[in-house]
Amino acid sequence: MAFRAAEYERYSGERTNRPSWLPIAFGTIQRGWKSKWVRRVSVLSLVLGFGMMVMMYMINQVVPEWRSITEQAAKHAGQPAFKVDTSYYLMLIQIFVRPILLPLALLFGYDLIASDMRTNALEAYFSRPVTPIGYLTGRTLAFVSFLMLATFGPFFLVWLADIATAPNDEHFAAISHVPIGLFFALLLISLMISLMVQAVTSLTKSATWSNLVFVVIFLFFGVMGPVLYEITDHQQNMMAFSIINVTKVICGTFLGVDFQANGDHMNATPGAAFGVAIGVSAVSFLVIMRGLRKRSLV
Repeated sequence: MAFRAAEYERYSGERTNRPSWLPIAFGTIQRGWKSKWVRRVSVLSLVLGFGMMVMMYMINQVVPEWRSITEQAAKHAGQPAFKVDTSYYLMLIQIFVRPILLPLALLFGYDLIASDMRTNALEAYFSRPVTPIGYLTGRTLAFVSFLMLATFGPFFLVWLADIATAPNDEHFAAISHVPIGLFFALLLISLMISLMVQAVTSLTKSATWSNLVFVVIFLFFGVMGPVLYEITDHQQNMMAFSIINVTKVICGTFLGVDFQANGDHMNATPGAAFGVAIGVSAVSFLVIMRGLRKRSLV
């Protein structure tokens, strides 16, 4: 029996001028928002930020001098360099970045490329006017958007409350650059994390293995940094092996925090931290593109 290929009618309607990666980005956002845990983590982070904003406003109404009181308390506790300024926002990394960024990155990205590989969806994508770089752009844009929403969003809410309750123009001038600094710092960190997760998922079709590899990378290098710092007689750049410390240094650099002046010497230099972030992003990008090009039909 002769085989006859299915016949298709050529589309003759109006074609959109939107870039091909845009619908991929919107589709990825919808796909991520369907996950109840992604929604829970994102909303929890924003709720924490909103709660701190309300708390700062209420404390300011009851104790207008709470900033000077806090600084005096820190001084008596042995932290003479502490002030409620940019250093305060660096401390909030412990709340809005470290406990939020990794779980959300895993929940959102653990199966992002792996599922397309298992279902052969990549071949379907690339059989249309979608290039590997367009596919990656759409996925990464959606990924970074979720991470920025859950990290920069709460910081911005806290900053708004800080501005609204600023005691004087001097305090306003000291924190006026915080939103811009944190935006670019968290954008670089989110881009690095999103590309790293996608690189891992492009190497295996198993979502479980993707999660395990990524957690091992974080835990292993998170411990390796401080260990190398100690055994190399406190060489600062050894801390660059820790993604957590790289995150802290990048945020601190954009905020203008001087770690040495604050007595916090156990940190990588800004050059090493930015080098690791850019290097990891570049290597992850090359790994992803290598995997995608193998599946490309155009």
